Amino acid sequence: MEHIIHLLIEFKYLILFPFAIVEGPIIAVIAGFLCTSNFLNPLLVYPVIVLGDIIGDSICYSVGRWGTPKFLKNIFNHFTVTKKKIDSAKIFFDANPAKTISLSKILLGIGVAGIYLAGNAKVPYSKFIRICLATSAIQYMVYLCIGILFGHAYIQINQYLNYFATVTVMAAIAIILFLLIKSLVKKI
Repeated sequence: MEHIIHLLIEFKYLILFPFAIVEGPIIAVIAGFLCTSNFLNPLLVYPVIVLGDIIGDSICYSVGRWGTPKFLKNIFNHFTVTKKKIDSAKIFFDANPAKTISLSKILLGIGVAGIYLAGNAKVPYSKFIRICLATSAIQYMVYLCIGILFGHAYIQINQYLNYFATVTVMAAIAIILFLLIKSLVKKI
């Protein structure tokens, strides 16, 4: 964490942008904290972080839409992801794009999977980006305000974000295992 703060103080917005692409929430909190110390300007931080987040989401969406890496295809095959299941996911995304995409962005730890699936389900990019932009605008306003108000506690906030992400990932793994076991039992 201290290295990140040092880099943000030294390189400011040049380093803030790539950090926001990779890991937005805690970077927004830290940037909010640095705004209270006048190292960064919140009026510049906010659009840089939102833009970085949108670019990261667009990259993930693009991978889902136009090219699934081979290792992911192998994982999908192992979990018996069939065309029928992908089609049902597409129908779900088409019926509930705002809910599914927004929830994917808000749930730390598994959000990337939802954004990837939105691309794979071929949700129109214009719809996807509108939903992402609206969600990111609200989400990062909250994170930036947390940083401004409670930024001195960024280490504890990072721990809570990590706990939340861990619980979310564990719940997702449990659901996947349950569905896998259920599908194996049906085959027997």
